[in-house]
Amino acid sequence: MTAANYIFDATADNFAELVIENSRRGPVLVNFWAPWAGPCLKLWPTLEKLAGDYGGRFLLVNVNTDAQKQLAREQGVNSLPTLKVYRHGRIVEQIHGAESETHLRGLIDRHVVTEADVAHARAVRAWREGSLDQALALLAKAHDAHPQHAKTTIDYSKALLQSGALQQAREVFAALPAAERGRGAGAILAMHLDFVVALDNAPGVEQIDANIGSDPTDLMSRYRRAALHLFADEYEDALVQLLAILERDASFRNSAASKAMNAVFELLGHDHPLSTRYRVLMNGVLF
Repeated sequence: MTAANYIFDATADNFAELVIENSRRGPVLVNFWAPWAGPCLKLWPTLEKLAGDYGGRFLLVNVNTDAQKQLAREQGVNSLPTLKVYRHGRIVEQIHGAESETHLRGLIDRHVVTEADVAHARAVRAWREGSLDQALALLAKAHDAHPQHAKTTIDYSKALLQSGALQQAREVFAALPAAERGRGAGAILAMHLDFVVALDNAPGVEQIDANIGSDPTDLMSRYRRAALHLFADEYEDALVQLLAILERDASFRNSAASKAMNAVFELLGHDHPLSTRYRVLMNGVLF
């Protein structure tokens, strides 16, 4: 099929169906343009080429702002050209001005479904259905084929950890860029991996508690206790121990306490009451 099959013109009458509803099935790139704006005309061939190259993995919708002034105002368009990516019924990204083809490909790639996404989804489905061995095999294959796909790498490391292959899980995770290891699911996994390492050859919970009782400055015992609390879903108890470590030595295990607290906030959600309360306490210690 030609690029024309994936390019549409929107008006106020069809915008909701053409853009908003279609964005629930896949990304829609809306090009707000005007025939008198030179950069818009310069951008047009690049957008048409991309629509053809991607073969329907995104829709290109053009809005002539001269003919659709009210629609442009409603969508917050203040300069031309403006490109907005719509996904799941809302704007998820936007850029202003005529960008290069390379830049636009990067923009699109962040939102289209790729082969790596499909392979990852297949593996996750097997895992959710209770087949860890099949999930491991699929994740290993997907990871080999798409080593830069962060979601695959993170879930492959998770599956290895669950299977007991701690060292391999750490090696796979360590190959991720630092930015991916320090945010979202990566930060949570980093915390779990470090906790598992800390608990290796650790004494029982009674002895850990006794160690803390006799020496409140025993930070490793506190860290191990936080790990045990977290694995039992006792989030506030874990945060109490991590905060106690932070108060005594913020640099312990390469700032492990603050990293773990941030990971707990990610796990709970940043609007969770525990996240709100302990973020204030953490910042009070750090700053």
